Amino acid sequence: MPDLNEEARRAAHHGPMPALPPDPYRLPPPGDWFASDAAHHLLDKPKFCPGCSAALDRGLITEWWSGTDRVFLTWCAACKWTGNVVLFDRAIIEEPEH
Repeated sequence: MPDLNEEARRAAHHGPMPALPPDPYRLPPPGDWFASDAAHHLLDKPKFCPGCSAALDRGLITEWWSGTDRVFLTWCAACKWTGNVVLFDRAIIEEPEH
């Protein structure tokens, strides 16, 4: 029987994978071309609504890419908020004088 952890490690082009949380949806088998992206989507997707802080378990989250940015189009079932959540490594924010 193949070692699934070793296959997942070889397939991961984003680096080593942390332990995955339980997922109600079936992930692709480790080693498939999309397995690493699906696993990272599960780990990185927003868990709570930016508008009302409700859990997004009943909401919709779709990931798309713009260049190197990962963008999550998010809809909250609790407050009906819709918007993009963008992952970034670093942000430079300027705050005007008060």
